[in-house]
Amino acid sequence: MRILSLYCGHDANCTLLEDGETIVVLEKERLSRKKHDQGVMDMDVILAQYGWDPETIDIIVINPYLRPTSDGRLIPWQIQGDSYESNPAYKQNGWVGPVEDRYSKHRIMMFDRWYDCYAVDHHLAHVAGALFTSPFTAAGILTADGGGDYRNCALAYGGDNKIHEIEYGWGYERPGRMQLNIGRTWASVGEYNFGMQRLEGAGKLMGLASYGTPQDEISDTLKQQMLFHPFSPYPKDECGRLKVIKLDPKSEFAQDVCASLQKITTDYYLEAALRMRSWQPVKRLIMTGGCSMNCIANTAVHKSGIYEDTWVPAQPHDGGLSLGQALFVWHHILDKPRTPRSWSPYLGTDVGDISPEVIPDIVRFLQAGKSVGLCYGRAESGPRALGHRSILLDPRIPDGKERLNQHVKHREWYRPFAPMVLGKWEVPSKYMSYIANTNAVEIPAVTHVDGTSRPQIVEEGDDPFIVKLLKMWHATTGCNSILNTSFNCQEPLVDTIEQARATWSRTGLDVLVSPEGIEIKN
Repeated sequence: MRILSLYCGHDANCTLLEDGETIVVLEKERLSRKKHDQGVMDMDVILAQYGWDPETIDIIVINPYLRPTSDGRLIPWQIQGDSYESNPAYKQNGWVGPVEDRYSKHRIMMFDRWYDCYAVDHHLAHVAGALFTSPFTAAGILTADGGGDYRNCALAYGGDNKIHEIEYGWGYERPGRMQLNIGRTWASVGEYNFGMQRLEGAGKLMGLASYGTPQDEISDTLKQQMLFHPFSPYPKDECGRLKVIKLDPKSEFAQDVCASLQKITTDYYLEAALRMRSWQPVKRLIMTGGCSMNCIANTAVHKSGIYEDTWVPAQPHDGGLSLGQALFVWHHILDKPRTPRSWSPYLGTDVGDISPEVIPDIVRFLQAGKSVGLCYGRAESGPRALGHRSILLDPRIPDGKERLNQHVKHREWYRPFAPMVLGKWEVPSKYMSYIANTNAVEIPAVTHVDGTSRPQIVEEGDDPFIVKLLKMWHATTGCNSILNTSFNCQEPLVDTIEQARATWSRTGLDVLVSPEGIEIKN
């Protein structure tokens, strides 16, 4: 059975699923080269590329809450049947119940023919993608982001191939309190106070937070934004203008704002984890949604002792929604069995295998202090580079972070880098989703100002090329980690060898390694 799943909001993406296995997961930004791109993808081209005749598609899955395309036009879908949005409880405060009220069956016109179609709620898709790609048989699921289907957060639980119940809002029962709004608050602080692009502020400010100290007065103000202004986190004056001040990342106050925001985010994640445990006696928790790229909050929940184990999927952001939609239909609706396993994050464009014979060369380049761009195999699905579209550097170089930020990545001075590491560490961070303590003396380029890093933990059974690379690096240098950052420069992650070569050519990146060979700048 072939399922085509489409998500057209920001970070638009599509999934081609055949008999429960992914043929490909593609994010529009990787193809268009426009960060967080939205709107309908060119599905005629994509289907042809992967050998799918439209006639062979059995089911199409969508999210019906339609945002306009980037040029302002609405998506011209023809759909028959009432959507779950028409349910009287759709916008009910604190709604709790079976997930059957959060999806609907339709007929949809695409490719000049009618198909069976399912529409799946935004947070339900996050929940399904998280559980069904995890190694857990059963778990509670926490999802939070900047909003989808008019909701910013939800809790759910499921087991085997079913999602049992879902709760929206994390506690409307407090007088005057509205749904918790973590994601929009981070985005608004980044956009309005720091002048950043709205969808990029949170990722940057989490790095700045470690330079500051939480302040009670700032925290109290930010809590008001999170709890009482779910869709407009800032008050306005009598003329409709936002009441904001501009902040300089180098100022102590700006750093304290970010530290305070981080603290209350962590506190609310812990509160949600306790709420989940009191609702359902599950032993494991999965965290997803864009807010679950907050490694500090994830780690606090993991180490709290509330659960025996936790997990964060490779694609917790909206770029993973089409996969979640497809898996929800395959498992929950069609009742197909599931074998719990941690899914490979390498689900994207395939540029070909690479010979392990180049590994000694990569090790020599790194020992010589050179930065190495690595592009091979299937691209990562999700926001983190995990070796297939990565820039590598020796983490022992004292000014390694500054060199990459200034000459290759052209990023803000306060943003840290992370390592890929060999063996088990103190957190289940296969996809750079948790923090661990690191030694600034031993590996300064990947140790943040707070003495931590967010590792990609590599073990036996993971990508064999990366395992061999880390083993040879460790045998040669005695160091078990390599700095690993996304292969890009103020752009989406590179997708093809041509894109990788273009980024290598226009930046200070020293070496490019791909299936087409090794390229070194003169």
